[in-house]
Amino acid sequence: MGASVAAVNGVHSADVNFASGLLTFEYDAAVDPRTAVVTLVRGTGHGVEQLGEHAEDSPQQSWWERNRATAAISASGLLIVVGWVLGTFGTPAPASTVLYALAILAGGLITWRRAFVSIRARMLDMNVLMTIAVIGAAAIGEWQEGATVIFLFALGGWLESRSLERTRRSIRDLLAFEPEQARVRRAEREELVAPADVRVGETLIVRPGERVALDGVIASGASALDEAPITGESIPADKGAGDRVFAGSLNTSGLLEVEVTALSTDSTLTRIIYLVEEAQAAKAPSQQFVDRFSRLYTPIVVWLAVGVATVPPVAAWALGAEWGGFESWLYRALVLLVISCPCALVISTPVAIVSAITRASRDGVLIKGGAFLEIAAKVRAIAFDKTGTLTHGHPVVVELSAEEPHAFLALAASLEANSNHPLARAVVAEAEREGVSLQPVNDFEELPGRGVGGVVAGRKLRLVSPSFAAEIGQVSNTISQHILLAEEAGRTVFVLLDDGEALGYLAVADEVRTNASDTMQRLRSAGIEHLVMLTGDNERTAEAVATIAGLTESRARLLPGDKTSAVAELQERYGVVAMIGDGVNDAPALATADLGIAMGAAGSDTAVETADVALMRDDLSALPGFFDLGRRTVANIRQNVALSIVVKLVVLVLAVFGKATLWMAVFADTGVALIVIANGLRLLKKR
Repeated sequence: MGASVAAVNGVHSADVNFASGLLTFEYDAAVDPRTAVVTLVRGTGHGVEQLGEHAEDSPQQSWWERNRATAAISASGLLIVVGWVLGTFGTPAPASTVLYALAILAGGLITWRRAFVSIRARMLDMNVLMTIAVIGAAAIGEWQEGATVIFLFALGGWLESRSLERTRRSIRDLLAFEPEQARVRRAEREELVAPADVRVGETLIVRPGERVALDGVIASGASALDEAPITGESIPADKGAGDRVFAGSLNTSGLLEVEVTALSTDSTLTRIIYLVEEAQAAKAPSQQFVDRFSRLYTPIVVWLAVGVATVPPVAAWALGAEWGGFESWLYRALVLLVISCPCALVISTPVAIVSAITRASRDGVLIKGGAFLEIAAKVRAIAFDKTGTLTHGHPVVVELSAEEPHAFLALAASLEANSNHPLARAVVAEAEREGVSLQPVNDFEELPGRGVGGVVAGRKLRLVSPSFAAEIGQVSNTISQHILLAEEAGRTVFVLLDDGEALGYLAVADEVRTNASDTMQRLRSAGIEHLVMLTGDNERTAEAVATIAGLTESRARLLPGDKTSAVAELQERYGVVAMIGDGVNDAPALATADLGIAMGAAGSDTAVETADVALMRDDLSALPGFFDLGRRTVANIRQNVALSIVVKLVVLVLAVFGKATLWMAVFADTGVALIVIANGLRLLKKR
């Protein structure tokens, strides 16, 4: 299929993933071959539905188009039964033969069309091989077996498509959460319009029982929103003015006014759909191995079939030996032809990958491709960022010590107002609560891992960590003693320096997540023994947080570059390492790790784009399930590949020695394909 589409004028490349039912291709917009591609695909008997922003409306299929495969297979089976009954009760052979011939034509209705397309594209696929096998069976008088084989092949293909539909339905299920209309306030009245026609900054009206049409921020109102399509969390989240909401979320109670912050094409739900499609189409290393194996396996077995059909009969004729008739060897060759198609082997990996990615997306975990599932199965150590990962990421100022606390807070908050760090927001929030006015800052500078600096009212100020304050300024023994006590309590401390002189300090506390310890225990139970925290905080605070969270190790006073080095060191010690952070401040460390995981990614465009895996929910609880899913996926793939290869090799050997039938060959391919599909679909179940 991919080769046929790639041969269409204007198409640069094409790839087909039958497990997810996706055909993706790059094309020249000036030529726009989409109509030709749709016609080609429909000509093979496949239905086509275009997805994406530029998708055209697909015409409604007729009853015959929707049901012709079912009708043809049913007719083929009925004709075989009637032919067998007539033959059993002594009806002249020609009558049964005619019925078997009609059964072959009916059962192969789709197969013949696809074989013709493959031949035109100079491709040797299962449809071509099955066509040759059935024609060969008829040529040697095995009409009943030929009819039965094509019927079983068609029935197996029909069952495959129905089974795979469960995984293919995942994208359509996500699309179903997108409302077709948005209620917008324009000129003091409400209008129902298409979400694509809504502009950023407009106000949506979301009534109870309606879904939010676009991403936005609540301008007024309060409600509980079911965000399961985005985060996988089934319990509605309480939302009020200023909170973010996502397209596809269900408003369960109050009336909301939402200010739109993103176009429909840029919504979080749209990005999730796009990423799931991309992930399902991406090939994992195991799938690449299977593809390489298949490219060698098929031609080798086809040539073996040619040799079996020609060499023994010719040798027997030349030597005057009795090695069985030509028909016997031709039959063995036909069995080999059917076995030569690696359908079960090719489908064994993608069906497991697609099922696992689909399962994860339902649980609020976005996986960028099957390769990352395979890496997850090998992880032996995990590095955690502290703020916003092990802690809630909502720190508050809990202590402030200075001769003039009000003036101290005004200076500190003025500096921090220019930073996006969660700790900076805590200082600014404290100033707002105290009614402190902020002052303009000149020459502001961010000191990564240390603090901030700038000039306020002509004063050169630094709000930095105690260790850095000791390096560049003077901190009294009294302040140092108080700082020591605060750090031992697990608090993060900043010292305000005025031209190198300490004016005082403030301490910020961020509560460790209540489920952190349980999550670490579950990770250790899953075989991941090394759980390390990487933080720019001081040793005492880091150790206190690590103890509460149940980590095995903590590393403190790390700058962003130091975190990258720490990840590299963990890789040397333990092998495959995962890093979990917010996807923004930890980007270098996430990129260095074998597996980068961003947490709370539903509210962060950057996190979704940069991480290998994104936890849409701001919660650690999905983490053990993800690593368990990776291990189960790899085990599932190994089972599928082993079964596919072993069964084919057994039937291949039996075929060479004349002990296999065409029925057995069909089972070795289509039958095993059904088994591996059923095995792969087990990953869809929530565990």
